[in-house]
Amino acid sequence: MSGVKGWSIVFRGGRIQADLVAAVLQADGLQVEVFGDHAYGVGINLTDAVIMVPDDQAETAREIIRQADQQLIDPEAAPDV
Repeated sequence: MSGVKGWSIVFRGGRIQADLVAAVLQADGLQVEVFGDHAYGVGINLTDAVIMVPDDQAETAREIIRQADQQLIDPEAAPDV
């Protein structure tokens, strides 16, 4: 999928994961569009998806995704709540 003028792709992956990432980005106030089919099997994501955000929000979105990935890799890096 090529980009749409004024929008940047910030994530490519399974649809279920894309929906979760999109929810986090939206919770942080970003405008988000998810593209991909909704064909799920029992416990299996059968489709790929992309997340796009406006160009001026792309760097922020990538940083949020990077931080989330880092916390998954190193749970000790997560801030105490």
